[in-house]
Amino acid sequence: MNDFIVKLNSITNKQSFTFEIKDAFFESFTYSDIEHVDICAIAKFRKDGENIYLKLNIDGNINHLACDICTEELSVKIFGETNVIIKKTNEHKISTDEILYIANDKNHLDLKQLIYELIVLNAPKKREHPLDEKGNNTCNKEMLDLITKYTQKVNMSSDPRWDALKNLK
Repeated sequence: MNDFIVKLNSITNKQSFTFEIKDAFFESFTYSDIEHVDICAIAKFRKDGENIYLKLNIDGNINHLACDICTEELSVKIFGETNVIIKKTNEHKISTDEILYIANDKNHLDLKQLIYELIVLNAPKKREHPLDEKGNNTCNKEMLDLITKYTQKVNMSSDPRWDALKNLK
């Protein structure tokens, strides 16, 4: 999939590229659990001498996620931004989150991995329905009632060897 490759030698002073991220984007990533997306990624390049500055933005939705509390489907908004300096070099240097080193003879940059990492890092870790304007949970009430009904109460007794610690102040 060459849709995410940018030719660096053709970048003028300022240039931007827009990418539509759909489900097919994640198929080439082995362990991705993200699917059903509608995300727009915008890559803005600025050339300053030998360095190229990249500002990468994502904005969109991840759909059909299961709520961690009630398991009902929900859609979550996702957005994020990262800034990367692209430096060409003849030496072997290790790239960081902020600086991406590429060989002098390399004239293209594949943005696919950078976009993927930005999406994964900005995807919500806790997937749950938002609270309403009064601060109440908006999860499926019927499902919450069933979970409460079938949840077994576990008696958490402490290890007697550690009971002496309770008296410390």
